[in-house]
Amino acid sequence: MKARALLIALALLAACSGGGSHYERGLAAFEAGDLRTARVELMNALQSDPANGPVRVMQARVLLALGDGVAAESEIARARRSGIPAEETRHLFAHARLLQSDAQGALNELAEVPDAYAAYAARIRARALAALGDSAAGAEFDRALRLGPEDSYVHSDVARFRRSNGDIAGALQAVDRALALRPTNSEALLLRGELTRSQYGLASALPWFDRALEVDPGDVNALLERAITYGDMGRMRDMLADARAAHRLNGGAHTTAYYLQAVLAARARDFELARAIYNRTNGAFAASPAGMLLESAIDFETGNGELGATRWARLIRLQPGNRRARRLLAAAQWRMSDPRATAETLWPIVSRPDADSYSLSLMGRALARLGDGPRASWFLARAAQPRSAARTALDPLSDGGFTALQAEASEQPGNGPLQVRLISAMLARGLGDEALVRARRLQADNPGAPEAHMLVGDALGVRGDFAGAAEQYRRAANLAFSEPVAIRLIEALQRSGQQPAADQVLGLFLRQNPRNIPAQILFASRMMQTEDWEGAIRVYEGLRTRIGNNDATILNNLAWAYSETGDYDRAVPLARRAWSLDRDNPATADTLGWILYKSGVNRAEGLVLLERAARGAPSDGAIQRRLAEARAG
Repeated sequence: MKARALLIALALLAACSGGGSHYERGLAAFEAGDLRTARVELMNALQSDPANGPVRVMQARVLLALGDGVAAESEIARARRSGIPAEETRHLFAHARLLQSDAQGALNELAEVPDAYAAYAARIRARALAALGDSAAGAEFDRALRLGPEDSYVHSDVARFRRSNGDIAGALQAVDRALALRPTNSEALLLRGELTRSQYGLASALPWFDRALEVDPGDVNALLERAITYGDMGRMRDMLADARAAHRLNGGAHTTAYYLQAVLAARARDFELARAIYNRTNGAFAASPAGMLLESAIDFETGNGELGATRWARLIRLQPGNRRARRLLAAAQWRMSDPRATAETLWPIVSRPDADSYSLSLMGRALARLGDGPRASWFLARAAQPRSAARTALDPLSDGGFTALQAEASEQPGNGPLQVRLISAMLARGLGDEALVRARRLQADNPGAPEAHMLVGDALGVRGDFAGAAEQYRRAANLAFSEPVAIRLIEALQRSGQQPAADQVLGLFLRQNPRNIPAQILFASRMMQTEDWEGAIRVYEGLRTRIGNNDATILNNLAWAYSETGDYDRAVPLARRAWSLDRDNPATADTLGWILYKSGVNRAEGLVLLERAARGAPSDGAIQRRLAEARAG
């Protein structure tokens, strides 16, 4: 404590020196969380007294809070040359090395740190261990909590660590404690916004980012996270305003802001502009999944289809479970007239019980092109039915792969992600009882992890206990109200006879995530069920504007909704487009056939299509009834 008292005394003396007023204002700004103002004031203090070591130490603390490890290290070195003992700044120097991705260097610097800085040193040591993948990180974070139970920054670092390990409940507890101790902790405010975005949705996260920017209007990270949230909500002007503000605060250019602007241009389908802006990132996102997806889409839409497909293929090699990349690659391969590659790319998706209708439909068309009619019909029939989200499954494992996974999981019982993989694989292989036992064990060991509750729900759903599954999905939703959780919960509620509750969950999710496509499709489908044709038309038209005219299911349903309002001028072209995209699907043949017959536009063609649909779906009572009515007409 003597060392810290000496440093404080020196700082107070600095406040009385030539740069005192600037120092006082800088210290006050730092305590209030306004880091950029603090930096400017301390720079002014140092201009009049460049050898003032305590002020340089304070400036280093500000720079560390800003994430600038290089500048912070420079200030620490100058402070030491000005007479500050090295042991007084080892914890800060280690932090600076960590920010420069030198985790081992940070650990080396922390070998000897005075007791006054033990809590700070422990949290930096824990972060360095975590960066190195050392399992001792958790114990070191626990030590940091014991040493600094009232240190807000210890709690915010613990929160981020827990989040990275899937302990969302523990992360929420820690970040709330951090903010209770220091409401101006900008790192905690930012993390609380990110956690809230996952826990409750996009709209609920905005107040936290707003609060972070009230504390520090120059917080670039908060601006960018708010911009991302605005973009996902469809508030493109607000997103653009925040991206431009980030550029200004960063001296005129910020790579993440350029990336967001490129995304905005791509969403507006101005891909040439998107490329021009994306190029300004200078490759900063070239190795990230988000950057690879965007660059591939730009290539594909600007006539470089093969290059785009190559990028998507590379991403899939890095992330085999990335469904979006697989769908995009398959679509590109289909457009390049390669049905065999299309089918191979789609297989890991369509072999799962929760495959989406687009992937199933494209798989059917690819198999039909390859001459495999029976399998094509089976996939097209699945595409015509609502997808099931009640189960999780891995890409199908061979017997050898499954046996190896079992052995690996047995050797590492405390490895949560590995246990999740094994349970998911068991569900995929129909081993529901054993999967449920393991899932409940995982849930008991990890009550703060939403994935654990989801797995129990999945296992219960396999057994037909949809009410029980819904309860588990609710527990997961209280931690992370994400798309997978919401879709599962809605389906489980529907299948357990709780339709009003399902509608309530869907409405809540859409209020928080208004641009979420799967939720919008569910919402439109629900409107179709209740015969709210105008409402369904609004939603489907919005989806068509966003994703184009290449989704046969959306176009098919939109055509049906228009026909029910009597607007055949719109219904017929849409139904014909849906059928042309998916000719082997009985649902599209039925819709076009019935609309042609009912409208009187071409009853003969309509009857032919209805007969074709009936042959393709002999067990579909509705299709058979419409054919019978047309024949009798």
